[in-house]
Amino acid sequence: MTVYMWKFNVIPDSQDVENFIDSQMPLFARNARHLTGADGRPVVDLMRVEHNCGAVNLEFQLNGEADQSGDVFCFPGYYPGDLDDAGNLLFNCCDTGDYYYGKIVEAVLSRARKVFDMEVTTSVEKQWQFHQTA
Repeated sequence: MTVYMWKFNVIPDSQDVENFIDSQMPLFARNARHLTGADGRPVVDLMRVEHNCGAVNLEFQLNGEADQSGDVFCFPGYYPGDLDDAGNLLFNCCDTGDYYYGKIVEAVLSRARKVFDMEVTTSVEKQWQFHQTA
């Protein structure tokens, strides 16, 4: 299983985010049969979000499991200073499992690192299956 984590060092300009999202549409179109929205239905979700820091921008949400809401990839996701209802800092993380959409997540984050001041880390977790021996 591959887990992707990313954080922005600087809050990006909303127009830069929208331009970046527009540039990803061909990637989504080429892989449409492997992608769903956050609700597990076809078509990548696109919505306007407001952050605690006051930034407002477009965000896309995608999943790679049809008819499931699994671990959703949201980009750009949380910005520095974004908090949950209890006041805890939020972070960006997506566990793509062994699903094909992990390749799309990896492509998007790789491209984003070239455009935005951000850090991306990846960890690969191996699942071990233990079998009882006599």
